[in-house]
Amino acid sequence: MNTDEIPAEPVDSTEDTDSVIEQPVVEIDDALIGQVTDEAEGDVQLVLEWYADELESVKADRLRALAELSNNQRRASENEVRVSRAAVASALRSLITVSDQLDLALGQDLEQMTAEQFATGVRLARDEFLKVLGDLGAERIAPEIGDEFDPQRHEAMLQQPADGIESGHITMLMQPGFATEHHVLRPAKVAVAP
Repeated sequence: MNTDEIPAEPVDSTEDTDSVIEQPVVEIDDALIGQVTDEAEGDVQLVLEWYADELESVKADRLRALAELSNNQRRASENEVRVSRAAVASALRSLITVSDQLDLALGQDLEQMTAEQFATGVRLARDEFLKVLGDLGAERIAPEIGDEFDPQRHEAMLQQPADGIESGHITMLMQPGFATEHHVLRPAKVAVAP
């Protein structure tokens, strides 16, 4: 196209599209490229052959890139599953020590133990369990009496008046809760002053 064929003013795209002549879409495939290359002469033929070689190289590069992307996605998925399984295995391994301590406490001759000795064994197992939970990123939610009620971390089980406790503050801890850095696993169950 020479510069005489370029319109001087922009074409109005709102004109009737029926007046536009539709050009047929030509599919470019290897046979067409081979035909054009065979019909060309001299330098044009050399350039076309170079472009044909480049096209083949680009096609091969594209297929390699797609295969590499597919392999990376597969490996990432496999790694995600592997890491998840390792995390679960690590958590379960930590809980086995708590199970061992409970088995040890239950394996004692209860007739020769005092209630205090048994309670001490259970306390040790509970402390180990809380340590394991802490190592796994879970913290205990145990608000003190008089703390302000936080509906994000506490669950009000009942309203209970108490001397010296303001309305909307905790009067009794019924059951502690647990939370991670981002989620409340279980809110603490509390009584709240009306």
